Amino acid sequence: MKRYLVILAVILNGIVATYGQNLDVFHFMRTSPFRNFDTPSCETIYDGYVSIPGGQVHVGGNLGSIRYNNLFATDNEGYPTTLTATRFANSLSKNNYVGAISSMELLGFGFRVKKKFFITMDYRLRFNADIRYSKALFGLPVYGNMAYVDDPADMNISANVSAYQEIGVSIRHKINDRMSWGVRPKVLFGMANLRADKVSVLLTTDPQNYGLAMQYDALVKAAAIIPYSLTFDRDNGFSFDYAMNAGDIMDNLFKNPGAGIDLGFTFKPLPAFNVSFSVLDLGFINWKTNTTQMQSVLYDAGRFYEDGSLVFGGMTQDDIQYLIDGGKIGDYLDTLAYYFPLEVGPTKSYVTATPVRVVAQGDYEFAKHHTVSAAVQFRFASRYVQPSFTIAYDGSFFDIIDICVAYTMQRKSFDNLGFAIGLNLGYLNVYAGTQNIVSLLSFKDSSQLTATAGVVFNWGHFKNWREKNPKKPKEDK
Repeated sequence: MKRYLVILAVILNGIVATYGQNLDVFHFMRTSPFRNFDTPSCETIYDGYVSIPGGQVHVGGNLGSIRYNNLFATDNEGYPTTLTATRFANSLSKNNYVGAISSMELLGFGFRVKKKFFITMDYRLRFNADIRYSKALFGLPVYGNMAYVDDPADMNISANVSAYQEIGVSIRHKINDRMSWGVRPKVLFGMANLRADKVSVLLTTDPQNYGLAMQYDALVKAAAIIPYSLTFDRDNGFSFDYAMNAGDIMDNLFKNPGAGIDLGFTFKPLPAFNVSFSVLDLGFINWKTNTTQMQSVLYDAGRFYEDGSLVFGGMTQDDIQYLIDGGKIGDYLDTLAYYFPLEVGPTKSYVTATPVRVVAQGDYEFAKHHTVSAAVQFRFASRYVQPSFTIAYDGSFFDIIDICVAYTMQRKSFDNLGFAIGLNLGYLNVYAGTQNIVSLLSFKDSSQLTATAGVVFNWGHFKNWREKNPKKPKEDK
């Protein structure tokens, strides 16, 4: 027994060791047909459904370590008075995460075929933003370089932000009373992307003479279906222009192709207990329209360059004399710009991967229409793994109300209490919920904010799901 407890503790410790986007609370609501979006092999209790345009909307944001109470000091009434930069820097981890997701279903329907198959089709607009940054990015301006004498200040940021269309067709097949599988192949069409594999500045302070040595490189790519131009020169800086032309947008709407797939398998070892495994959003997008690249590397522009680094040990006597004679500090700093040339221009097409999710889940129906669940999710985005652990309860009452409560653990985020409610109004079902009710009650104490809503028309309840005592077939005399 102790061995299993140790293993469980290790798993939970790993789960909360980093940030992640948690599971939608509707994922655990059995009366919602949208749960098929996260578990392709799950059973849908209806014989069919149709969602209205925009009938399912999900938005969410995760600020990680960025919390209101760490950024501002407040008065007795809660109004911000001062910016607490040191407290904010102290609250950061070595590596930090900021993310956002959204999904809107523009068209969706599903229907049962010969009792063992359920087919769905959906057309969605989706948005993913994954941004990572180091503590030193804010720590260096707050603490100063002397705080990094023994440990170099590694200031870096990486990002992958994408908006795209998704057209998917799913097939769920019930093999027998114990096993079922599901697959959703998807066609993707990119709309906009910003990808920064790494923007990095490594600043080292010499402990002997406190001289500074800096290494630097940056590579950023962008694409969009809206025609735009981005240029840069050292004298005038950036220049950006775009043309919001409906004809050009429609022409480019399907020119950034991609593909994806969702896979799922469910096994029911006991009548009231089942386990499921899903791999979601395994895919890519090839960006071809209006692609731009911004690249900058440290350049050997003179006496401050040494072995791939910009080395600055202070101002020389000639530099000081130049300033005494009336020279402007701006002229002196202007020469440093030659060490950081920035090239901006069109580039070839490039490929980005969609954030992949792996979900393992167990569900136990302890009473009819009342289920408890536990799920582990691993989200793979920008070369990082984002785990989360969720426990949930879902119950149906009076054949009208469905209530779901879910709690999720993540690193530095233990207040993720989700709540959702569904109303069965005949053929019309309405859903609304949030992954973090704390953020709605007190946004200052939370780093996450999510909301989901859905409206769907359905017909039929498979296998007399709502009957408490279904009638038995009459025996032949």
